[in-house]
Amino acid sequence: MVVTDIVKYDPPYKACPACNSSQIGLLLKDFRENHIFSCKQCSVQFMNPIFSDEYLQHYYAEYYEGEIPEANYMKAHQRDNEVKFQFIERYTQPPGKALDFGCGNGNFAEYAKMRGWDVIGYDVDGDAMNKVSERLGIEVESGPFESIDWKESKFDLIHAYHVIEHLKYPMRDLKKLHNLLADNGFLYIAVPNINALSVRVKFRLEKLGLRRKNIGKYYDSEHHIFYYSPKSLTAMLDKCGFEVVFSMNATKVTAEHSKIAQFFARDLPNALYSNGAFFIIATKKKSA
Repeated sequence: MVVTDIVKYDPPYKACPACNSSQIGLLLKDFRENHIFSCKQCSVQFMNPIFSDEYLQHYYAEYYEGEIPEANYMKAHQRDNEVKFQFIERYTQPPGKALDFGCGNGNFAEYAKMRGWDVIGYDVDGDAMNKVSERLGIEVESGPFESIDWKESKFDLIHAYHVIEHLKYPMRDLKKLHNLLADNGFLYIAVPNINALSVRVKFRLEKLGLRRKNIGKYYDSEHHIFYYSPKSLTAMLDKCGFEVVFSMNATKVTAEHSKIAQFFARDLPNALYSNGAFFIIATKKKSA
């Protein structure tokens, strides 16, 4: 996407935006000319300098133009959502109130509604979300997340699927999600795994000069801003008042598959955290 006459970047961070440590340093400059930093204190990686609000507003206005799916889209992705709920429903009570944070085209919200959940969606672009709301017949909020008046809403489930890697202020937004979560509610959060085996191999080859094309492409820095490992995201959630109750590699393999398939596609990668993405289920920390 080409945007002119706007400031593309904010001033660079001098300290880690997650833990405020000054122990940050350049990890690499990717093929898009974006600089990726890492924090020695909390292991979070992030773009630095980061995109400006104005740039991101233009980017997502164009991004969502093609996001509204065909009528059969939900059916094509139903299996993915079925797998999610196999894990979610280990912890949640019978269907209650759910927030689909970063609902995009609404396929998860539509599936959750079908399962009996009272769903509210949220995403940034108002025009696109109006279309999603009209198509699904559910309430969908839009605009800056921090400015929305949620009144006294408390959600039994908050679903954030590949969202927080896009957020400029993940600590602030996770703290707000914590406030919106019911005391016995659960947060389902999935992100790309920057510590995946494939990423580590590519990074090492680049450092050795054996991989020179599309340096750092795996960061997806066109629209991803923060980059997490299971360790760094768990630590961030802890700072925001969450307790992780379950974590594993993102996979479509379940107990219905053969033992061999489960081992090679789920159990072994999970032990090594080698897949390209992972998910976490968390709840609020209990008061002492």
